[in-house]
Amino acid sequence: MEEKVYREILRELDRHRGYGVHTGVEEVANKFEQPYDAVRAIRSQFLQRKSIKNHYRVKDRARKHLQRWKSGVSIGDLALELDFPPVLLANFLLMEMRHSKKRTKEMLRNLKLVKDERLRKELEEVTTRDELYTPISHNKQAAEGNRREDRLAVWLDGLELEYFTENDLRHGTVEGKTPDFLLLKPLVWHGDEYHWVESKASFGDDYIHRKNHRGQVSQYVELYGHGMLVYWYGYLTNLQRKNYVIVDRRELGLE
Repeated sequence: MEEKVYREILRELDRHRGYGVHTGVEEVANKFEQPYDAVRAIRSQFLQRKSIKNHYRVKDRARKHLQRWKSGVSIGDLALELDFPPVLLANFLLMEMRHSKKRTKEMLRNLKLVKDERLRKELEEVTTRDELYTPISHNKQAAEGNRREDRLAVWLDGLELEYFTENDLRHGTVEGKTPDFLLLKPLVWHGDEYHWVESKASFGDDYIHRKNHRGQVSQYVELYGHGMLVYWYGYLTNLQRKNYVIVDRRELGLE
């Protein structure tokens, strides 16, 4: 995806308030003629970064937000007004109510522990609506990443390539950093050879890619040579790379 199109998509997505990862996605995907799953991934990553940026601003005013809640403004409406994830806002409010961090976490995981009827109903509503910061959403994200790795494993098996997985490497079969797949014999793709494959169930934007390059990929190159980085939901065409190729699943013929 071109950088200009990506920036325009971000501007359009920002017009759709709230923290549902699917909110406004179909409309924006159709407008820019982009795959739905790519735009959904872009929105999810955009919302996460926006919440990080605003984290302390909202937390530092938790007492004021609690007073507004006590005056009758619901957690959901307050979160929408602040443009902040409702579950994270609920977390701040519970701690401002003098619940410990541990107790707050327990209450959000098990709403039966919440005695106040109004509070319990509002927490039920926001934990259902917030698709980024609940235990269920975290489990879904982890499961999605695992499914994508499994799909790549099937693809490599179809090419009759043997490999060590990340788990093999972690258990000491091979020393050093741990790509998802370290190939015993190189993968030949479009005439070039690749010695490892790393799967990312995300869209490769500048922020994500810098993080992946510095934290993992550059070290894989140093240890194992040329490799392949797969961004499952697409990537920006101007991403920097050295001694590895960036692809998305469609370029590999995967759906």
